[in-house]
Formats: sequence, C-alpha cells, structure tokens
Amino acid sequence: MKSDELKAKEYQIIRRRLTIFHLLLTPALLVLILSSGMHLMFREWSLSIAGAGEWQLAAVYFTIFSIFFLLIDVPLSFYSAFLVEHRFGLSNQGFSGWLKDFAKRSLLSFAVSLALVELLYWIIRSFPDTWWLWAWAGYAFVSYILGKLFPVVIVPLFYKYGKVEDEVLAAKIRTMAARFGLPVENVYSLNLSKTTKKANAAFMGIGKTRRVVLSDTLISNFTHEEIGNVVAHELGHYKHGDIWRLLGFGLLVSLLAFYAGSWGMGRWAPVFGIDGTADIAGLPLLFLIFYVVNFLLMPAQNAYSRRRERAADRFALEVCREPETFVSCMEKLGRVNLSEMEPPPWFEWFFYDHPSLSKRIRVARHFGKGEN
Repeated sequence: MKSDELKAKEYQIIRRRLTIFHLLLTPALLVLILSSGMHLMFREWSLSIAGAGEWQLAAVYFTIFSIFFLLIDVPLSFYSAFLVEHRFGLSNQGFSGWLKDFAKRSLLSFAVSLALVELLYWIIRSFPDTWWLWAWAGYAFVSYILGKLFPVVIVPLFYKYGKVEDEVLAAKIRTMAARFGLPVENVYSLNLSKTTKKANAAFMGIGKTRRVVLSDTLISNFTHEEIGNVVAHELGHYKHGDIWRLLGFGLLVSLLAFYAGSWGMGRWAPVFGIDGTADIAGLPLLFLIFYVVNFLLMPAQNAYSRRRERAADRFALEVCREPETFVSCMEKLGRVNLSEMEPPPWFEWFFYDHPSLSKRIRVARHFGKGEN
C-alpha cells in the first residue's frame, strides 16, 4: 500500500472516531444535564440574574447553557480542527488565526441560536397547543432566509471571494455557465487556502444569491479539464434545483422533529420537574428530542443527498463527455483531501452525504464504456 494511502487511511480513522464521539457526546451531555437536575439549577441561576421576565430569563438561561457546552467544545475543537489537521499537513492556519475564526463562529452561532430560542419560546407561550406547527413554519422561513444570506453574509466573514484570474479557465467557465442559464458573474473563487490545503467546490445560495464557488486550492492544483468537470457537477445541482430539493427534505425532517418535541414534552416534562413546555428549564429536553429525531433520520437525509450527488455526477459526465478526466479529478481530490476511496459501508451509509470516491469513479468508468 502506498504511503499516501496509509496516510489517508490513518487520517480517516481518526476523523471517523471523532465524528462518532461528537455524535454521542451531545446527547450524553443533555442526558447528564437532565438526570442530574442541572437544568433546574440553570433556571434558578437565571431567575436570580434576570428575574421573572420571560425574554430576559430565556436569554440568561440559554447563555448559561451555551457556556456549559462551550467549555467542553473548546478543547475538542482545538484537537479535531487544529492539531489533527496540522498533524497531517492539511492546515495553513496558525493558532491565532484558528482561535479568531473559532471565536467568530462561536459568537455567530450563539447570536443566531439565541434569536431562534427567543422566537421559539415566544411561539410556545402564544400558541400552547399548536406551537410545534407555528415553530416549524418559523423555522422554514428562517432556513430560507439563511439560505439566501449564507453566501453573501456568512461566508465573507471567514473568506474572500474573487474572480477566476486565469482568463482561459474563466472563459471556459463562462461558456459552460451561460450554456445552462447561470449568470456568468455568479461563478467565484474563494481563498480557502487561508485555512487549508484541501480543495472544494460548492453550489450555494437561493435566488439572486445563488453561485458556483471554487476554492483557490482547486484552481491551483487541478487542470482546466478537471475543473470543468467540477463546474459541470455544480451546474448539475443548479439545473436540478437541488438546493430546493434538499431544503424541502430537511423541512420534512424538521416537521417530524417539532411534532415529536410537542409530544415528548407533554410526556416527559413532568418526569424531570419541568413546568410544561413553556418552562425554559425544558430547553435541554426539547433539544434532546430534536437531536434524537435528527439522529434517527440522518441516514435517510444522507441517502437523499447522495442521490442528488449521483445525479449531478451524471450531469457532469453527459455535459463534458470526459470520463477519464472525471476519474483523474476524483483521484486527485482523494489525494489532496486525504479522502478514503472505500470507507466502511456502514459509515458511508450513515454519515456520507456524497457517494464514496470509489463509487463515483466506478460510475464514470462505466459511463466511458457506454454502460448505464
């Protein structure tokens, strides 16, 4: 086995363990909070600080709750996102840069989450019997807004957009984008090399903010033909309306989660000394119910995402008619990103939102032979 393959295998083993650990840690901490009575203690602290005002009480409680999780998240994130990435030579970021981005992400996540929690409890107080349906409608609206704002507000907080400077490549991209109706000004490069050596591309945004984004690491290390296949894949998502499809599937899952939250709070809130769904002390229980529903439905969500990715791959193969170039692109992505060609089937089934590289390569080779 080649050294690069051994390195990728070792890296992915660590990533798998971290993924599973993080997945189990969150519900374990929520169970700990509930079983130990910490959720009630947090409420007492919040009452002593904020008084009985509902909005202030929710804000202080969520702040205490967030600090508890942050204290655990800091060392874990430092290990997984900084130490491991540096150990395998994938990071370009110094400690101060990592810490700055971590703080920025944490503050942004806290601010958005606090606003959502305040909105959720206002809805619960206003519609005690049907809150789950109104909360879901609010979640759907916020998801749509965040989908529009993500590429133009969130991404620029961490990276800078730029034009594709290589004029030959830019002309190739413009021609392809125009062919399928995407405005040519909506194709960008992103300075991903600021933080990592990994290469990536994405189709993001809704309506006027939709765009194809290519990392500068991709543009620097891949041939024009390989980048053309990547752009065609992202254009496949655009032509198939995959952002809307995936948003719709996610909203179906969230509808089930909110309904389960309503049912579960009615059943289990008294067990943990929670005075009904509107009691802010029930926040950890509500989060635990949401988490369990999303955990159980994660394989279905990822299976649907893999289906959309396969359709985008097929689109790229049919547009470019360069199966060998597609294969070389996938192989290079595997080397640059230290991806595992053939992950354990159970892990791919549960966690992967893209097909494994070996499956994508196999499809391309079958396409090259005229097989469907």
